[in-house]
Amino acid sequence: MNERDGIYDIAWNWPVFLSQLIGFAVIVGALVKWVMPPLRATMTRAQRTIHGQLTESAQASDRLAAAERAFAEAAATARAEVADIHREARADAERIVAQVRETAAAEVDRVRRHGMARVAQLRRQVREDLGHDLTAAVLDRAEAVVRDRLDSPKAKSDSIDRFLAELAAATR
Repeated sequence: MNERDGIYDIAWNWPVFLSQLIGFAVIVGALVKWVMPPLRATMTRAQRTIHGQLTESAQASDRLAAAERAFAEAAATARAEVADIHREARADAERIVAQVRETAAAEVDRVRRHGMARVAQLRRQVREDLGHDLTAAVLDRAEAVVRDRLDSPKAKSDSIDRFLAELAAATR
């Protein structure tokens, strides 16, 4: 190498070039014959696997979307049913409260009438008892007054005179 030829002295050596070209062709031929078929089969299997996985993924996405729609529909249905149940429960509660109020009002009325009847009965009983007691007291007092008056000798003689006069009047 000298300096005027430049850094590299490139010369064509045809026998070396042809031998390298033939060696390259043999290597390429061996690769095409023995390496490429298994490599193609492996790549074809990988492509099929990937295609199957993509198909399954698309199906899974479709199933997921369908499941999400079904879930949303079920949730909406459940919310509607909960609202219906809540509405029915409120109506039942209001009906029960109204029935309890009616029953309580009827019971209050019944107890009030029973109480009034009992009060009226007790009044009658007290009046009767007081009437009997008053009658007994009046009779006792009248008896005491009559005894006091009849115990005197003048009252006895007046009484006998009156009795005889009435007897005489009755016999006439």
